[in-house]
Amino acid sequence: MDKREVYLVDDSADQRLLIRTIFKEFLPNYHVRFFQGAAELYQFMVLQSSPEYSGRHPGLIILDLHMPNINGYDLLRLVRKTPDNQYTMWSTLPIIILTNSSSDQDIQKCYSAGANSFIVKPVEFEELRFLIETVCHYWIDYNSQPMPARKENII
Repeated sequence: MDKREVYLVDDSADQRLLIRTIFKEFLPNYHVRFFQGAAELYQFMVLQSSPEYSGRHPGLIILDLHMPNINGYDLLRLVRKTPDNQYTMWSTLPIIILTNSSSDQDIQKCYSAGANSFIVKPVEFEELRFLIETVCHYWIDYNSQPMPARKENII
């Protein structure tokens, strides 16, 4: 079974390294793609929306909230406003906010913009590992979401 990719957007190299280690050691059956910021992810989304793109599509985006230039909240709004097409379903793609913030205002803004979940980053490695495992299992393995049409089914 071809697993869809997990996208992680975080400007912290340390955080990306921790999560890369978790996927390598504990979640080797999942494909993960790392992005340093919002602009990098959005450029890749444009590429994926092309009929010529033949790579994997995301099944989950894990998004940091506080990043330079375009923050996670603005990226979330941008992803949700990107038109769906026969290859991508940006409006229903699960997006998890994983941040150090626990502000009620941040939580409200993110849910209003279309976040599926808002999670405060655990401090301890084992807690982060358990969280990433749980999030991936739920959103990739158990959650049912609409699938875009496959290229071979398009007339």
